[in-house]
Amino acid sequence: MTYLYKITKEKYRVMRQKNCFWEGKISKIATLENIKFEKLTRFAFGGNIVYSIDGKLVVKLFPSYVNDEFIQEKKVLEHLNGRKLSVDIPKLIATGQFEGWNYIIMSELKGNLLIDLFDSLTKIEKEQIAADLGNLIKEVHRSTESINKEDLKSWNHFLAEQFEKLKEHHKNAGIRDELYEQLTDYVDAKSIQQTDKLVLLTGEYTPFNLIMNKENGLWKISGLIDFADCFVGNPKYDLLGPIAFMFFPTKDLNRIFLESYGFKKEDLNELFQKELMTYLLLHRFSNISYYQEKLEAAKEAKSFKELEDIFFNVK
Repeated sequence: MTYLYKITKEKYRVMRQKNCFWEGKISKIATLENIKFEKLTRFAFGGNIVYSIDGKLVVKLFPSYVNDEFIQEKKVLEHLNGRKLSVDIPKLIATGQFEGWNYIIMSELKGNLLIDLFDSLTKIEKEQIAADLGNLIKEVHRSTESINKEDLKSWNHFLAEQFEKLKEHHKNAGIRDELYEQLTDYVDAKSIQQTDKLVLLTGEYTPFNLIMNKENGLWKISGLIDFADCFVGNPKYDLLGPIAFMFFPTKDLNRIFLESYGFKKEDLNELFQKELMTYLLLHRFSNISYYQEKLEAAKEAKSFKELEDIFFNVK
């Protein structure tokens, strides 16, 4: 018998797709929590093992070597459950440990993931999503503002590490040689405006974590999920996901999104574009080649200056 505590990071990669094995573990957790069920359904997206229980509850397993993700998601859910937001957040039901792995049980949000819908949405629906998402991120940021010196110290340490790992990260991510050679010259700490006011960064405002439902015949954001990667930092860092994964290929969406968040027209200048491009390159999950594939002009770009004009264009 294989116990969870015996599964190393390397073994986990091999075993992730063994649905029968994981369903057995989730079944035992449900029994421990006195949850009666008829059907377990595994979710396809995400790095964790996540199951639906009868379409009502969600169980999320955290390998022992990412215990910090468990702590963070629990903490964030507790905080956001106490806030009134314009969309739904899963309700934290229970937490526990099974065979050395932590788990969270939460309510399941009904709807469709935006990743399954975005390309088929109308221009009006995309514009509404851009406006609503800007407002949602603003809500979360305002409810989590911090001027804690330890948070600032952690954020500055994170940035320093990202600068140090810059070339290695992008080489491993498969950035094109022509751009790789420009990294050191382009990425400059002076491009980042310093602030003492930090916020909760989810890094998850992407189509993989936004729940959609129809309202008056149009698709709208109704829920937000997945907070395991949260940390505290500069609010502009959270603007990257929506732009890189969704908005930049479509005219006007960047502007609608950023103005909804709270930026004024005069804020959206070349210095702002350079700062966002710098953050995009420093992002811990950055994959420039992947973003370039969304638009022919981006694929043909020869410099980061060209890419910042494409990715963060607000004209």
